[in-house]
Amino acid sequence: MEKLKVMDLFAGAGGLSSGFEQTGKFKVKVAVEINENARKTYEMNHEDVILHKDITKLKYVNDEGEKIDEFRDIDVVIGGPPCQGFSNANRQQNTLISSNNQLVKEYLRAIEEIRPKAFVMENVRTMESEKHKFFLNESDEDELVKLGIEPAEEYIKIGKSTSYADKLREFLLNAYTDGIELSPFMINKDLMSKLTTLLKHAKKQSNKDLLYFIQKETNQKYFIKTVNQHWLDQHSEYWNSLYQLDWADLGEALKNLVDGNAQENSSFKEKLENIIEAQKVIYKVSEVIDNKVKLFDIQLKLHDLEITIKSFNVFNYIKRKLADLGYVFNEDKYIFNAAQYGVAQERRRLILMGIRKDCLKAEAVVTPEPLFQSRDEYNKIYDAIGDLENISPEVDVKKDEICKDSHRPLIGSPLNAYLNNSDKIYNHVRTETREVALKRFQSLKEGQNFHDLDESLKTTYTDHSRTQNTIYRRLAYNEPSDTVLNARKSMWVHPAKDRAISIREAARLQSFQDSYKFLGSKDSQYQQIGNAVPPLLARAIAEAVLQSMGVNAEEKLEKILLNEVKSENTSKEVNTPEILSLQGNV
Repeated sequence: MEKLKVMDLFAGAGGLSSGFEQTGKFKVKVAVEINENARKTYEMNHEDVILHKDITKLKYVNDEGEKIDEFRDIDVVIGGPPCQGFSNANRQQNTLISSNNQLVKEYLRAIEEIRPKAFVMENVRTMESEKHKFFLNESDEDELVKLGIEPAEEYIKIGKSTSYADKLREFLLNAYTDGIELSPFMINKDLMSKLTTLLKHAKKQSNKDLLYFIQKETNQKYFIKTVNQHWLDQHSEYWNSLYQLDWADLGEALKNLVDGNAQENSSFKEKLENIIEAQKVIYKVSEVIDNKVKLFDIQLKLHDLEITIKSFNVFNYIKRKLADLGYVFNEDKYIFNAAQYGVAQERRRLILMGIRKDCLKAEAVVTPEPLFQSRDEYNKIYDAIGDLENISPEVDVKKDEICKDSHRPLIGSPLNAYLNNSDKIYNHVRTETREVALKRFQSLKEGQNFHDLDESLKTTYTDHSRTQNTIYRRLAYNEPSDTVLNARKSMWVHPAKDRAISIREAARLQSFQDSYKFLGSKDSQYQQIGNAVPPLLARAIAEAVLQSMGVNAEEKLEKILLNEVKSENTSKEVNTPEILSLQGNV
């Protein structure tokens, strides 16, 4: 049988593609990835793939609706469109509407226009929660009626009420009704950021703190240039004459502060806060207008300004849309833990697997059966990286190739044998260890994290009580890993060595085989790995897709990971020193 041709959207470093191709029944023909370093990694590891950059610019069909170019014979579409949750709790963030959520619709556009035989969509497990939503826009209404979705009314706080509130509300409602572009009324983001920081200092009890901040060399240069040269030109237009007067007064007050002349703080602070809040509100209503979101009202509520809009749940919309397109999918079981499919990591993801009705050869869409049922059975961190313990990683990202001259895989670990598919180790590179970090590493035992450190070692963190318990986690050989994100930013510590885990070790925790090479800066490589779908999980999903379509994989994952070791009841418990000595302590 000819291999099924695949298009991988939001492909990243290629974990999903790798798992699919490992079955021997899929060939990735087209991939789409916008990140430059991830694209380089993808190209390095996947030959003969047409790699596109921007999904929003892709045209799959001609004006008659016929598939064109490389999209004509795509059988399967896979990918993980970014999807960001929203809640009133994060309304203080700069953006109201995540452009990422619109990429979910781009994924669905590909399905709708190409009509592949099957699809796989991978995402964060919280995607089904109410926080993941689309805001109703002008083009949604007819489709939502067709899909039987009733959008819900929402009241979202977009800023604090100020002395401008009534006039600002009137101006913004008129702007929305008349389709007025709001950018001429907004200051640039750099200035907004400086003023926001300035306000934080102004709210402190002493004027000394404010003067100290504004007279820092870089800040002083910035404000002298901004205030003296073109303060009044920071807005192309002013939405209100009182606001314009306050802006002029703020410029004079800043000029005095730059010159070292402190003044009565309360009036300055009030005007600064009013202006910042007005800018936040204008910015967020501008987002509403630019994204064609339907705005039903702007209201004054106690101390806040609220907008009234409508929203609908992303996951519910996806399911209704795909069903309407003629696909059946796994409606009941869609959260999968990578550890149950051999990955030495607990990583739960939402994965939808859909088959076009005319291509379904099973009674229902098949989901992969877990190979390992309980935490005791899961592969451990030692299975993934134990054989690399005494191979010292480099710190220079360019020195990313080490020969395995005297290295041997772990005895009795099918996962380790699977990962060791190359006579070289690529990307065994770690972050450089500074003095404070080394002291932290040395004081942590397996399983401990930042919160277990002595208080004297927490001083570089402003509010260490808010630090996540995955930061400075010393991994425990005898446990599966937590979800791998960016192991460099998390400062994950090797189980037995006083150093950060290497890029290759992070890749192995994600089940990337040693032949898979990562490109880009050190931080980029760690990030690519953290963003990826573990290839072993992808392979399990791919096998289930094949089974749903009446096709068998060349070699099943079960055979690779559940070989004679398990049948002999060999314990998964790891006793590191004994095993290392057994191997000659390479």
